[in-house]
Amino acid sequence: MSPAVGRGTIYLYLQFLSSIITGYIFWIFITKFTTTETIGNFALVISLSEIFANIAIMGIPDGIQRFLAKSFSEKKLRDAKVFVKISLIFLSIGIVSSSTLILIFSGWFLNTFGIPLNFIIIIDLLLVSYATYLVLYSIVIASLKTKVLPIIIIVSSGSRLVVGTILVLMDAGIFGLALGYTFLGHTLSSILLAVVIIKLVKVSESNKNADVVGIKFASKNLLTAGVVAWIPNLITTVGLELGTLVVFGTQGPDQSGVYFIVITLVSGINSILYSLFTIALPVLSSMLDGRKRFAWETIRMSSIIMMPISSSLIFYAKDIMQLFSPSYVEGALSFQILLLSVFPATVAAGVETLVYSYGHYRRSLAITIVMNLPRAILYFILVPNYGVTGAGISYTIGALIGFGMSVIVAKRIPMKFAWKNLLLVLVIPMAINFLVAALHITYIIGIPSTLIISYLILIKLKIFTRSDVIYLIELLPYRISEPLLRRLAKIEKAFGKFYD
Repeated sequence: MSPAVGRGTIYLYLQFLSSIITGYIFWIFITKFTTTETIGNFALVISLSEIFANIAIMGIPDGIQRFLAKSFSEKKLRDAKVFVKISLIFLSIGIVSSSTLILIFSGWFLNTFGIPLNFIIIIDLLLVSYATYLVLYSIVIASLKTKVLPIIIIVSSGSRLVVGTILVLMDAGIFGLALGYTFLGHTLSSILLAVVIIKLVKVSESNKNADVVGIKFASKNLLTAGVVAWIPNLITTVGLELGTLVVFGTQGPDQSGVYFIVITLVSGINSILYSLFTIALPVLSSMLDGRKRFAWETIRMSSIIMMPISSSLIFYAKDIMQLFSPSYVEGALSFQILLLSVFPATVAAGVETLVYSYGHYRRSLAITIVMNLPRAILYFILVPNYGVTGAGISYTIGALIGFGMSVIVAKRIPMKFAWKNLLLVLVIPMAINFLVAALHITYIIGIPSTLIISYLILIKLKIFTRSDVIYLIELLPYRISEPLLRRLAKIEKAFGKFYD
């Protein structure tokens, strides 16, 4: 991994972490002042808006990264500017079309979910803000200039945290949650991202006479790559959000509220995982050699980062859910089951990103369909009888089937895996957490302890190597990395035999 890629990933981690932390603080606070029914109604609105937002974007975020990454890397800013303009035109068309669909289906929404007209207006507003944010965000990612993202997210998250909390405390209910927390956050982020993009595509005087890609060529290629990515992304979104919709429709808003908190927790954890794959797509798309090796390293590092965390949360699921309120403890089993999907999802995401970067769209689509179609079918079978637990089982089974398909695709490429190392990364944290939980150690001590022990053992077994540690530290800003490297040198001197 190049330093530029690594730093881009670090800034993405900081962005996701800041978003996750502010989000968790908000929900821990809000769930103590609102009912599960209010959270459930909010979950319904969010799920529908995200499905229609993914219809509106027409796969632009993935499609544009394939072309913008190359334009930015080759300093062809005029080409980049053309692709950005075309993507915004397609986005506008998609938003209008998707909003029209919502109005067409408004009667069905009313009969099926009891959604009144004012809820439809909220869904439209959230659709516009979320779709715009996704496209602008993908443009910044393609440039690999991700240093601004943590700042943008901190500003927007902090603002929506304050405004959303005030509106909820003023008894604004679902309107406070939707407009104050979600709409404001996406809108403010989009404005800040737009400012960054304008600076990114600003063409200097020396480049104004350079050859520029044709509008017809850009439109055709962007639309082709976008549509190819559009279907898998839409299937993935439906596979994720359909669980909330089926729980709401069969179990009511209270159970939907519980499941929303559970899936929000898991989605937050997965967002850390996908930060590597988000930055990997434009990088892989611009590479000529070494793609498989790069994809494997991405999967390996993602597994090393994610498995100790997810394993700890599995054994302390009830304690985590208790942080919200006693009403959400019943979602602990579903939370545990959903956490089991992290490892297979890591492998599947890595392989899917790789084959998409090659332009093997059918294989990418195959992984997505095989993962999400069984998941969607199982929602209707298991949720009516098992509620939020059934939704968790359906989601995880889909991840396991997708994992199996990704292994088959990897063999066809062919791509090699060090399965022994991945198995150890999976088993070691689980074993340590099982022991710690058996000793009834509180989660406040148990979670950080198991993380430290897990990483020490992985280092000793040379699965998480010294070079990995140094590389990650060196990606940090100098004022942080330099003292950490000095401290690491002292630790190595004191415990040198540990690395032998």
